[in-house]
Amino acid sequence: MVERPRPPLAAALVVLGTTLLVPGCAFVPKSRFDEAQKLVQSLRSENAQLKDSTLTLKVQNQDLAQRAVDDGKTIRALEVANGQYERSIQGYQEEREQLQSAFQELKGRPRTASGP
Repeated sequence: MVERPRPPLAAALVVLGTTLLVPGCAFVPKSRFDEAQKLVQSLRSENAQLKDSTLTLKVQNQDLAQRAVDDGKTIRALEVANGQYERSIQGYQEEREQLQSAFQELKGRPRTASGP
């Protein structure tokens, strides 16, 4: 097949269309371009603030997690101490009951007169 030569007008239209697409922002009104730049700057600023907030929340989360671990250890230590106190109190109560029983037994014995 033989390729047909393009007419000069079609080639000119292709070149003209290509050159119109290349400049891009050149055909956007300046007010819209300025508005877009302000929006981009605003979004960048908001993004930086959100990153700062995220970092702050991460630090707070780490602190709270460490406090939770420390509180868990404290609770366990208090549970152990409480168990020791309960056993100690139980021992004192048993000793008191034994002393009370011995006192009642002693109280029930007849008195012997000792005298001159």
